Amino acid sequence: MREPRVFLFDLGGVVCRFRRERRLELLGAACGVSARRVEAELYASGLIAAWDRGRGSADDVEEEIRRRLGFAGTGEELRRIWCEAFEPDPQVLAAADLVRDRPTALFTDNDALLRAGLPERLPEVNDRFDVLAFSCALGAAKPAREAFAGALGMLGATAGEAFFADDREANVRAARELGLTAVLFEGGAALRRTVERLLTG
Repeated sequence: MREPRVFLFDLGGVVCRFRRERRLELLGAACGVSARRVEAELYASGLIAAWDRGRGSADDVEEEIRRRLGFAGTGEELRRIWCEAFEPDPQVLAAADLVRDRPTALFTDNDALLRAGLPERLPEVNDRFDVLAFSCALGAAKPAREAFAGALGMLGATAGEAFFADDREANVRAARELGLTAVLFEGGAALRRTVERLLTG
């Protein structure tokens, strides 16, 4: 593998473990409804997928959650709950630290509410990346060509200059077809070894 100039890392499943059930349970408890109800209103309804593609600002997402689920807490409390589903992986953060002298991006399919809460709730993630390439801002989600083009554009890089790590085979395959050096995530230790190999040639 050639030595990349820029590095892109997926969020849920790579930089952080994503605990969807935790979000459902915490939000349900805060609203006085079941986790199953939260699942139905937000996920099964297609709302989350729409938000991930930019159909709603952070305020819009918050307002819809209040309307559908009866959430009565503060916006800060909602952002805390929303971000609580993400557990940073120390080994992946260590791998990201190896390339802090190069442009880096958090390249993720996620919504504006998570993006708004990230700096305060997950500073150890937010502060490690130069670019936060969220699908909600790009207007497209992986594995769409438009999503990759948008993320690379934010970094000012071409596909041939980029390294990308993701936990979904379809995303890795799409990245390789576009010319990125891409690997399927198989654990933080393995990712760190891959990055180290790239940096030492």
